[in-house]
Amino acid sequence: MEKTDNKRMAVCDAGPIIHLDELDSLDLISDFHPLIIPKSVQIEVTKHRQNALHHPGIFLKVIDIISPPEPRLLILSKAFSLDKGEIESLSLIQENQDAIFLTDDAAARIAGEELGYKVHGTIGIILRAIRKKMRTPKDVLELLNRIPKETTLFLRPALLEKIIQKVEKEYYVKK
Repeated sequence: MEKTDNKRMAVCDAGPIIHLDELDSLDLISDFHPLIIPKSVQIEVTKHRQNALHHPGIFLKVIDIISPPEPRLLILSKAFSLDKGEIESLSLIQENQDAIFLTDDAAARIAGEELGYKVHGTIGIILRAIRKKMRTPKDVLELLNRIPKETTLFLRPALLEKIIQKVEKEYYVKK
């Protein structure tokens, strides 16, 4: 499919990069420009998916976080037991408030939304591929069906089935 040229900045935690790489679909984040990650996320992604950060077409900006998180983020990070990558990613989005926060961690998602940021995860990125004309609805259904077998993304089976049914119904796609 032909993709659109609209570029939007995003701050990303490790999860979406890892899970999209497991699906060989990292191109779905290529329209985020730049894709900003903290050094801790770079280390985590490289540990699990050695070549994921070298994908052609992704403009990656790695930032080493040296200042402590703002007080409100510090409180949320303790309340939600966020890890270093999630805290640093949320610190980066506080500095880049027009960016979208990409994470698959439920607690980091809640913290990001509580701080007032737009948050998406791997599923949202896959679904937006239809709207961005990066994948057909049929291709998206194939990716969604591969998630439980080919990725480390934890998703309740009932929720995944509901998402699949919604795509089938909305785009008139049969199994």
